[in-house]
Amino acid sequence: MEIITSKPDVLLGENAMLLCKAGGEGDITWQKDGEDAEDDQVEKVDETSSKLFIRNAKIEDAGRYTCLCEFDTGHRDYVSYAIFVYEPPSFGQTPTNHEFLEGQDVVITCVVTGKPAVEVNWERDHQKLHSDAGRITRLKDNSLQINNISRKDRGSYTCEAKIKDRPIFKKHVISIFVNVPPTVKIHEEVKKVMAGPETNVSLSCLVEGVPQPNIIWTIPDSSDESRYKYNSDKSELIISSVVRSDYGEYICTAKNKIAESSAMIMLDVSEHPVAVLSQEKMKVEPGQTLSVSCNVSGHPMPALQWVRKTNNDHLLTVSSCLVVFVWIQDTGGGRVRMEDGYVLVVDNVTSSDGGLYSCMAISPAGNASTDFSLQTWPGKASQVSGTPGPTSVHFTLGASLVDGGSPITHFTLQWKTGRENNWQERVIQSTDPLVITDLIPYTSYSVRFAPRNHLGQGGFSDELTVRTQGIRECHPPLPPLSLLTPNRIISRQMQY
Repeated sequence: MEIITSKPDVLLGENAMLLCKAGGEGDITWQKDGEDAEDDQVEKVDETSSKLFIRNAKIEDAGRYTCLCEFDTGHRDYVSYAIFVYEPPSFGQTPTNHEFLEGQDVVITCVVTGKPAVEVNWERDHQKLHSDAGRITRLKDNSLQINNISRKDRGSYTCEAKIKDRPIFKKHVISIFVNVPPTVKIHEEVKKVMAGPETNVSLSCLVEGVPQPNIIWTIPDSSDESRYKYNSDKSELIISSVVRSDYGEYICTAKNKIAESSAMIMLDVSEHPVAVLSQEKMKVEPGQTLSVSCNVSGHPMPALQWVRKTNNDHLLTVSSCLVVFVWIQDTGGGRVRMEDGYVLVVDNVTSSDGGLYSCMAISPAGNASTDFSLQTWPGKASQVSGTPGPTSVHFTLGASLVDGGSPITHFTLQWKTGRENNWQERVIQSTDPLVITDLIPYTSYSVRFAPRNHLGQGGFSDELTVRTQGIRECHPPLPPLSLLTPNRIISRQMQY
């Protein structure tokens, strides 16, 4: 005998049919768990087979169904078959997504219904989930508790509901998102750079958070954003050709739906000193006043220093930061002063004041200087001596000439005898020998000279009185005495 059915497990509310084949003629009857089946459930097919129907299956319809046959031969036999009626697992309103904040103690619920008894298991990444040293535990209601949840706990969790002792199960996937408030870290709170067209600066902040935060930069009002570049997530700001106006606070703010966080970087931009003169060249007559201004700029604000480059004299210094004057050396005998903190004034200009002057801007960021030329008439020659020849006087200088800041181009030579009132003169190139020529031998002269530059002629040197030398005459040699007549000997003696 045998019982044939389409499925041993019958879903609650479904219909099922069991067909019993006896293998011979006889009287076939049905029982459920030892009790006779209802007549309306049984249907005779023929003398060798019978059907039993389970309509709109209920839980109580589950059990062991037995087909009995009393054969016409007098032999009795039976066969049994177990029918399982179940209500499938259901997760009801169990959510499919959870969002938690990192650090919280959280519970992930899995509400399961089903009949008969339902077993619940948890999986993560297709692996059975085990307790993690007390941090992950399973509660009595089958919920999952995670203490101090962290971003590593995010992912997909599977709640599996299985009908006990049957291959009937259902899975519910729950996605866990762990949100992390933004944090911003910076490498340098203060970044120092030197302004310049070749200077590029990178400001960066390390941002963390879940979901990925958006980054916003707050910049100084004075800065020009047209020179800004950002990387893909804006965590790095690059400023090209840094200028002084880029100085200030740069705030990196990271924001997501949980919170926001900020960090500040101070960009300290130093500016190389610059010195600008009101004039590059000045022509001043002796006795007049020189006035030239020098404006210095930079960051930090540089000190201003005037230097006489001709002999490296430090004239004076002013610290623009402290607004005090420091007189290092005054080579002008009290005639040199500073007005308004940046104007160099030289009273009663003399020839020795001529030359190059330098305005220097000095700061920790570096030094800068610019020069101007003071030009005036050359000075009077001093320590002059004269060496006479038969028809000339050669001047020798015991001290350097004061050129008034402009090269000597000519000399005016003058001479006169004691009987003359007017000076005779000649102008020579500065490259020619300093010599008066074409004088008369055995004669006393007063001589002097004056230097000239392109502005004018300086004062004459003190007069020198010199006497030209005589001209030495040379005679041809006489013949020996032995070759001379007496008259010639007397003539020779007279010549001597």
